[in-house]
Amino acid sequence: MCKFFLFYTCMMVLDCVCAHAKATADGTKSFILLLAALLRGIQDSHMRRKGSWSIRNLQNLANRLLAVSRKELDDVVTHKITPYASLYCSHHSYKLEGSVLDLLIGGYISGRVGIGQADVLKRVLSGFFHQVNQDQNAVETISFIHSNFSFLHTAVTGLPIGCSEVIEGLIVTCDWSVWTEPAGSVKALILFESFGDCLHRSESVMKQKLASLLDLLVHVVLSSVKQSESVLQWAQLNHVSLLECVDSAQLEFLSSISAVETLSHPPLQHLVMLNSCRRVQLGGHRYACLGMFSHSHTLVLCAPVLGLLDQTVCVSQGVFAMLQNLSESFCQTLASEQSQTPCLDQSQSALSSQDLWGGIMHTGGVLPIGGVFEFLLHYFLLNERNSSDPESFRLLAKALLCLPRTLYVYNHRRFLNIQTHFLDDLKEWDKTKEQESEMPELKFGFGFSESSAPGL
Repeated sequence: MCKFFLFYTCMMVLDCVCAHAKATADGTKSFILLLAALLRGIQDSHMRRKGSWSIRNLQNLANRLLAVSRKELDDVVTHKITPYASLYCSHHSYKLEGSVLDLLIGGYISGRVGIGQADVLKRVLSGFFHQVNQDQNAVETISFIHSNFSFLHTAVTGLPIGCSEVIEGLIVTCDWSVWTEPAGSVKALILFESFGDCLHRSESVMKQKLASLLDLLVHVVLSSVKQSESVLQWAQLNHVSLLECVDSAQLEFLSSISAVETLSHPPLQHLVMLNSCRRVQLGGHRYACLGMFSHSHTLVLCAPVLGLLDQTVCVSQGVFAMLQNLSESFCQTLASEQSQTPCLDQSQSALSSQDLWGGIMHTGGVLPIGGVFEFLLHYFLLNERNSSDPESFRLLAKALLCLPRTLYVYNHRRFLNIQTHFLDDLKEWDKTKEQESEMPELKFGFGFSESSAPGL
């Protein structure tokens, strides 16, 4: 029974972690560390009160912790941490280079990869977003990248991470079977079936199909299957570029982002216009690159070995999952505010939605990574005088310190020095918070240059 309970508990924790990671692409390690620290804190408290903690008491504590997290934590963050963070960001804004987006991306990446790798990825991912966005609705762009990341990136092994770049057009990871350099924009046929076998009874039908392509002025054929040798010969003779064995999902994605003309006769065929077709050389392999009129771009991620490449891809995908989660959170906040002010008309609502991300980028602030948020929440939980459950606040506050302590696991003295400086700054700020313009200089001591501090 005990083993079954332990197994069930582990599965429940794993499900919670996976659900959280899927929604935010962030906080998996923090989730586990916080849970472990909280359980240790409860156990220590139970041992100090030996004999007084029954299963019912533990159940009651669990319910109280849940109630605090649902009802009171938001108030602490809103009324204690947010004013402090806003003052901190305004005080240090002149020292921070780059946009809020760069700080968000940099903060997410820096906790997952090495410094050199983080610098490259921050530059490339920020550039990729701006290239795809093209001054359009940023919320929609983030959603587009997040939903279609598998089609918008290409992983290349055997090259340094510094070779990662953004290429205009969509890269297809196979080479042209028949290649003819096109001049300008071309009409392409997307094909999901074979033109037919070179048998006597079907050869005439196949020739008719191929001849119809010339009538339609098709100069490129994109096929999800391998075509017969006679089709390749026809393509060479008629200067038609042929790309075979393209992933069907990628062809469907290509159709979905293009102005498609569907032909009335089988097999399944769609006509799209491409503004360019070319070959690209990546890591010793030649691939096809299809230029779209919708300004699609491909994120090329490079790494010398497969394991590091997988990590780079995972982190890059996580960046856009994090941004998607952020934009969804702000959209939900905007919807909540509008439901409370029904006097807004439709045009005002649409304008607010369109300018939402711009507002986030221009007015938002980013706290530096390294434990700032955890120290802040720890301090304000311990000093919350209006709490209905001081014991739960104390347990949560103590557990929070496990995160910055883990960052400095090999230098405990440094952790203690940082904690001391931070708490001294907070106490100084508490004394002068009535005069917001006189915010004290914060030392923190996290070891980051304030002109390039990564953010979270």
